[in-house]
Amino acid sequence: MVIQFILSIVLLMTLGSDLEINGDFVEAGAAYQEANDSSGEVRILSRFLEEALYAGQNRHAYDLILILEYYQLEAGYYEYWYARLAWSCGLSEFACSCLDSLNADQWLKSRASGLAAQFRGNAELAVQNYRESWTFARTSRERYYSALDLSFALLQTGDYSEAEMITSFLAENFPGEGMPLIALGLIHYEQNRFGPAMIVLQSVFTGETYTATARTFAGMLLEDLE
Repeated sequence: MVIQFILSIVLLMTLGSDLEINGDFVEAGAAYQEANDSSGEVRILSRFLEEALYAGQNRHAYDLILILEYYQLEAGYYEYWYARLAWSCGLSEFACSCLDSLNADQWLKSRASGLAAQFRGNAELAVQNYRESWTFARTSRERYYSALDLSFALLQTGDYSEAEMITSFLAENFPGEGMPLIALGLIHYEQNRFGPAMIVLQSVFTGETYTATARTFAGMLLEDLE
C-alpha cells in the first residue's frame, strides 16, 4: 500500500509537469494539488498572477496574491507583486519606491529595478536591468519572465528586431502562453504593420489554448487598435 501511494504521488507530479510544459496550466494546477506538490501549485498560481498583472486585470491579480500569501515564498515576491499592482492602480511613486527598496534574490531584484526604470520612462536602463535579470535566472520559467520583460522594454526603445526575435522564440517554445504573441502584435503595430498585428492578436483572442486572461487582453487591444 505504501509503495502504491508513493507511485501515485510520483505519477501525479509527473502528470502535472507534463501538462505545465504543454501549456495546460489549469489541469497542471489540479494535478499538482492532488499530488500535494506545493511548489508546483505556487508555480502555476504565480504564472496566472504574472499574466494578470501584464494584462492589467487588477482584481484578478489581487485575488491571486491573497491565495499565494498562504504559501511560504522567498523574500520580496509579495512586495514585488503588490508594487506592480499599486502601479496599475495609479500609485506610481509608491510602486517605484517599493521596487527600489525590494529585498529579494538577485533575479527578482534586477527585475524590479528594470520595472522601476520602465515606470520612470527610462526604457534603456530597463533593458540593461532585464538583461541582468536573465543572467541571474535559475529556471526556464524565470528566464521566460526576464525575456518577456525585456521584449516590452525593447519595444519602448524602438529596438523592434530584437523584440520580435525574443517574442517569436517565447511563443514557439512556451505553449499556451499568450503574452509573447500579444507583445509580438504590439511590435508589428508600432512598425505600422497593421495587418500582421491584427492577425496575431486575433489568434490569441480566438485561441482555445490560451487563458481567459490572455484572450480578454487581446480582445481589448483589438478594439483599441482598430
